[in-house]
Amino acid sequence: MSELELDPLLLETLRTLQQHDVEFVLVGDVAEAIHNSGGFVSGVAIVPGAYGRNVERLNAALQAMDGELGIAGTPATTDVDYRRCDLRELAPCSFMTRYVDIDVNFEPLGTSGYRDLFDEAKHIELAPAISPLVAAPEDLARIGRSSAPPAPYAQPPTALPR
Repeated sequence: MSELELDPLLLETLRTLQQHDVEFVLVGDVAEAIHNSGGFVSGVAIVPGAYGRNVERLNAALQAMDGELGIAGTPATTDVDYRRCDLRELAPCSFMTRYVDIDVNFEPLGTSGYRDLFDEAKHIELAPAISPLVAAPEDLARIGRSSAPPAPYAQPPTALPR
């Protein structure tokens, strides 16, 4: 088991995703902290499998956590109801939950998504019955080199002024 101590709310987020059988690779600050045995972590970033049934399970997990499009206490300024749409069309996006914020990106820049990251990722036990698949350090570096800062939440495109 990891010696890293993570916020109980963050662990509960991961537990809920696992309880809903969501297939995902953990990336972002949490994955970096796991590999570096520490660091500031304020939310969870995941790359879920993009097949239909997994997206449905992710949607159910978000609903179980009272998920709402937005980040850091600021709801999204869009009328999109994620419960009624395909999350693959919204991503990359962020959700506020009763635990911690969750960033969802099905295909981070520098990767071809879940299957690409899956090959080198490892299950790491963070607490009893919480063993997420964590992206390899090399893959995290590849994402970091390729990524611009993530959008705080999904927003429909707006027309540029003429």
